[in-house]
Amino acid sequence: MNKHLIIDYDLEVEIYALQQKQSYTMLEGLPTKEHNRNYIKRIEEDAEKFCGFGNIYLVEPVETPIHYDGKYFLGDPAELPRIVCIMTVECRDVFQNKEKDYSSLCIIFFQNDFAFPIDSEILEKIKQIPYRQICGEFEY
Repeated sequence: MNKHLIIDYDLEVEIYALQQKQSYTMLEGLPTKEHNRNYIKRIEEDAEKFCGFGNIYLVEPVETPIHYDGKYFLGDPAELPRIVCIMTVECRDVFQNKEKDYSSLCIIFFQNDFAFPIDSEILEKIKQIPYRQICGEFEY
């Protein structure tokens, strides 16, 4: 397992923590676009608790439409990838407040299998996150 990632195009960060779980635990019915939006909001709240700070970045998940004959009574059926991951990354550099000791960011992403590895498409999206602008900076 590689504990380092490239983010913000050229910055190496270390994976500090990773939480993973299945996206759906529905017993009945189909997930819908509205259900997915509400679910992502709950995941963002969970991420803030897991990471312990509010600097969170969501790698926008790809929803796959679910074929349904007729009109589904709860909305447009669509599913998210199977696994939701909440990951904290850290860097020993700071970019906004030189009096702080390190920077960190909480990243939420979805993929079809448990990590590791992290899907290559997700890694490409992580490289584009503007870490230096949105990270939190902290003291030891």
